[in-house]
Amino acid sequence: MIRLSISVTEEMENKIVELRKKDKYCRCSYSEIIRQLLERGMKTIEENKEVG
Repeated sequence: MIRLSISVTEEMENKIVELRKKDKYCRCSYSEIIRQLLERGMKTIEENKEVG
């Protein structure tokens, strides 16, 4: 695993904080939530390549 530093908007940060309030994400670290979001985003992009 590599360590990265990224900047997020205040709106993105607020949405991540809201996710942490949900049962599914309450035990996840901030980093883990971002990893999951990146994974889902990459999967969606790959699926869209196959369709379009």
